[in-house]
Amino acid sequence: MSKRDYYNVLGISKTDSATEIKKAYKKLAMKYHPDKNPGDVTAEDKFKEIKEAYEILTDADKRREYDQFGHAAFDGSRAGYGSHYRNGGFDDIFGGGFRQQGQGFGGGFGGFEDMFSQARGRNARPQKGQDREFTLTVDFVDAIQGSEKVVELPINGEQKKINVKIPAGIKDGEKIRFSGKGSPSVNGGPAGDLLLVVTIRSHAFLKREGDNLICTTHIDMITATLGGETEVHVLESRFKLKIPAGTQNGRKFKITGKGVTNRKGITGDLLLTIQVDTPINLTEQQQDLLQQFRATL
Repeated sequence: MSKRDYYNVLGISKTDSATEIKKAYKKLAMKYHPDKNPGDVTAEDKFKEIKEAYEILTDADKRREYDQFGHAAFDGSRAGYGSHYRNGGFDDIFGGGFRQQGQGFGGGFGGFEDMFSQARGRNARPQKGQDREFTLTVDFVDAIQGSEKVVELPINGEQKKINVKIPAGIKDGEKIRFSGKGSPSVNGGPAGDLLLVVTIRSHAFLKREGDNLICTTHIDMITATLGGETEVHVLESRFKLKIPAGTQNGRKFKITGKGVTNRKGITGDLLLTIQVDTPINLTEQQQDLLQQFRATL
């Protein structure tokens, strides 16, 4: 069977430069290489034809001979051309760094074969799709006690409603993960995950430090002076706190086990700071009583 014109094989013209020839060859070699077409005899023959054309047309002397005599220049009847041309080409286009000791497809392909094998191994292995991450803002009480809400998110080009269960005790910055709800894989692997980063709104009078809750309790000066009890109301908890006589403004009390129960089931403490309120808008009688009291000090 007669050989096709080398320029037609590479899809180029006789006036194209060596750079344009290399570019055309690389594109076709990538397409028809045996590693990318296992068992395809037609692709294998096409690849050999492309390689032969490239090796002739990128050698200045051989290209001149080919332009003058055509395929007859290399049919074995002319001196100076033999099997040596079959060993070149790949290192010229892909770099000497790809040379290997072992032989690739058809012999002499070396690093080019290895390069395709490595790339094929990386691309063929199923890989997980990309994770998608969004911010979810929740109320302070919902983060402490847990809750459930529906959020609408743009996922893979569509607005989707997601039912989110907020675990009790979740902390600011923690993530809620939905496996397989992220971006799809490009090569048959599992889809990525959807991650919701939790941001917690501040509370009017409660703060959280670790698993401890912190708040301020107000008492009047009589209770602070003589002692007594005050009712504390924190979230769903109501209890009586005993106030010792002589309690000073700013005194702190720790109530064990009244803090936040985290996601591991560990419960922190409630830390109370006493705020002694000074009375205002006193009547004359009240002012007289305080004056009498002050006189006794």
